[in-house]
Amino acid sequence: MELRTTTAADDPALHALWAVAFPDAPGLPALHAHDPGRHRRTLVAADEGTILAVLHWQPRAIRDAAGGVAVVGCVGSVASAPRARGRGLIRRLLAMAIDDMTRYGCAWSLMFSGTPGVYTGSGWETFPAPYLRGVAGPEAGWGDLRVRLAQPADLPRMVAAHAASNANRALTTVRSSADWAHRFPHWYATPARVLVTEDGDYAVVRPDAGEVVELACGPGRPYALPALLRQALCELGGPGTVVTLRVPIDAALTRAIGTLLTDLSTGHTTFGLARPIQSDRARVRATVTAPGAIHWLGDAF
Repeated sequence: MELRTTTAADDPALHALWAVAFPDAPGLPALHAHDPGRHRRTLVAADEGTILAVLHWQPRAIRDAAGGVAVVGCVGSVASAPRARGRGLIRRLLAMAIDDMTRYGCAWSLMFSGTPGVYTGSGWETFPAPYLRGVAGPEAGWGDLRVRLAQPADLPRMVAAHAASNANRALTTVRSSADWAHRFPHWYATPARVLVTEDGDYAVVRPDAGEVVELACGPGRPYALPALLRQALCELGGPGTVVTLRVPIDAALTRAIGTLLTDLSTGHTTFGLARPIQSDRARVRATVTAPGAIHWLGDAF
């Protein structure tokens, strides 16, 4: 068994393996292609030239609980061929990735998985991601004329609103221009809809899932949050629709949503996993569990 990095010649085999492992994510190869250092950070286990397991990691700038920014090794695109599962190949690739991330200078590592038990044995720990859920009341059918679908010309104002809204928010990514050009439209492609005000405040909704998955409001615009929420609920189906908000739950959101949703409840997922590398465990845990901490879907990797 050979553990190694990849070259461009491996791309067809990687794409084929991902197609089997992630049939609902056909855009994964395109997202992978936007990482300029992807081949040296894509690790595979190969047997007689056949790739049996793969993972890809990349360094991302992520805010911590103290208001600073750390380089974090983000692991994704983890897959094994069906005939190779149960052989410990992913565990060996994770160890190789940890060595790479240590040499790169990553403070800690982040990943998301629906099967977290695969990774906890290698030092990653799950953390909760809160959400709010309720039933849209009568006012959710009104919509708000101050909110419309976003257009390309809105992007500079949206970038500014995002930066202001997340300036000190733990677990958020410091987005680059490439993230806005490639990652944001990848994750928020149709059927997702991006709603925006004239000032660039925006909300991203997924009508297929009944979710609000991203929200950003700049300072000094108190109308923006209730207006975006009202239009978001209208887009998601209006009165009687069960809606989930995967956004930071703070006092302003609670006040605004309390007039629009009934039967409110909170819950959390445990898909996120974090592992210290050069930082200590307490500091990493403080970041991923900080009040208001969130890793937006649009920054997924």
